[in-house]
Amino acid sequence: MFIGRTAEMSELNRLYNSDSFEMPVIYGRRRVGKTRLITEFIQDKRAIYFQARRTNAEANLQYLSQAMLADRTGSASLSFRSFDEAFDALSAMSRDSRLVVVIDEYPYLAQSCPEVSSLLQEKIDHLYKETKLMLILCGSSLSFMEEQVLGYESPLYGRRTAQFKIMPLDFLTTLDLWYSMDREDAAVCYGMTGGIPAYVEKIDPTVSRATWRQAHRMPRRKIGTTGPLPPSGRQVSLG
Repeated sequence: MFIGRTAEMSELNRLYNSDSFEMPVIYGRRRVGKTRLITEFIQDKRAIYFQARRTNAEANLQYLSQAMLADRTGSASLSFRSFDEAFDALSAMSRDSRLVVVIDEYPYLAQSCPEVSSLLQEKIDHLYKETKLMLILCGSSLSFMEEQVLGYESPLYGRRTAQFKIMPLDFLTTLDLWYSMDREDAAVCYGMTGGIPAYVEKIDPTVSRATWRQAHRMPRRKIGTTGPLPPSGRQVSLG
């Protein structure tokens, strides 16, 4: 079940329907639901999803190539010779029809290939503005995204067409899932999870108050850090 993120989803769809080049930037702390929002958005669209890894440039180029060529027979062993060539191919692929391209964990890609932001700047200025490409850059490193993507010193400064800082779910949104709980129990659950979807989805709203009281005897932990949550009989995926 996907709940919340109504405003973000509406704005992403507005950008998509513009049918011109768009580059929204999505960022926020880990486990806050950025990737789920993106996958929900692209599920019925022509899209390429690439998640960069903490590795070297050659490996990330291979992973990007696989994502771009996934629908081609016998493409498993194929790879573009450079990011320049791969980014040129995106221009050709989006010249006549809308294409959404997601680069998730963009900081990993930029760290493995420091010139990638300058390369994207060139492609945006000279190629992509004449295409129907929607390029989504997403990252979990707040400082990197704010300074190296959105910041004045970044080669990409002024190129983004929208930005989304994804925050934890608010209390009223979690009630759409925890509707069977009374407000006191729901408030306790919200306090424990901090509205982080990865934690919220572990909560079973049918657990009794006695179970929660027993769970509250666990050592206190800082909200938003990893650690044990009360046992859950089911899990629900959230955005």
